[in-house]
Amino acid sequence: MARYLATRIGLGVLTVFGVVLLTFVLMFVVPGDPARTIAGPRATPQILALVRANLHLNQSVLAQLGHYLAGIVHGDLGVSYVQDQPVAQLIIDRLPATIELGLAGLALELILGGAFGVWDGIRPRRSRILAVVNVGLLSVPAFSLAFVLLLLFGYKLSLFPIDGGTGGTRIVLPALTLGLFGMPYYANVVRDAMQETLAAPYTRTAVAKGLPRRAVLRRHVLRNAFSPALTMAGLDFAILLSGVVFVETVFGWPGIGQLQTQAFYNVDRPVLMGTVVVAAVLVVVATLAIDLIRMAIDPRTRLETQ
Repeated sequence: MARYLATRIGLGVLTVFGVVLLTFVLMFVVPGDPARTIAGPRATPQILALVRANLHLNQSVLAQLGHYLAGIVHGDLGVSYVQDQPVAQLIIDRLPATIELGLAGLALELILGGAFGVWDGIRPRRSRILAVVNVGLLSVPAFSLAFVLLLLFGYKLSLFPIDGGTGGTRIVLPALTLGLFGMPYYANVVRDAMQETLAAPYTRTAVAKGLPRRAVLRRHVLRNAFSPALTMAGLDFAILLSGVVFVETVFGWPGIGQLQTQAFYNVDRPVLMGTVVVAAVLVVVATLAIDLIRMAIDPRTRLETQ
């Protein structure tokens, strides 16, 4: 187990480094001049040159990358060009809101997808209504679904507040958007796992021993059927973070997704890089945590680490 954890942590560090390297290179492809954004449209060439020198923008890409990586090692993500505040502090202030929304959306995905997947899996024939709903939700982009829910439950029915911010029932609509967007994936995964588990020899043996139906489903079927869904949840955390950017913007949720959108419009490279680095770290940590939970639930997966 120690060797497995060390390997996963090492791969996680390499993954974060790869994300930083790719994002840093892409930052130079994005149109816009950060020095012009900071100094203003009427800045003279001398002022622009001074700003570029202070921010190391006049150095080569490799030199800037090395300077940035050295800062990351010491916990320094730079200073925002626009807000003139440490990027780490800006992200720390907004990170709890994003984690809260991401966990709420992931919980809804697992609960709704798992419930519909179990219900469809124990049926002799697949439900056509559920299949149509799944295909429909898979065809709708996250931001379109967010606007529909906002218009219907926020403006028309006035069931939930639409003034932005966190707290209270403000999390319902954005979390429901993320949950409905990912529900079909989990429903299909759990359904297929249910049918495979129901046909497994150990399930037939449990039935032959005369165990009650509920005991068979609880001890043998559900425990093994949810293992693939948990693995998928760790990978899905990255998709959730990408969807959070649009959902936070639509609902005015003050998380790092909204901060990232503002930084993109302002050509605020340190904030963009900082949000990408934090998102990569969150994905690596979430994937490792899900794998550990999966090993605790399904003992068969422990053999894969040996």
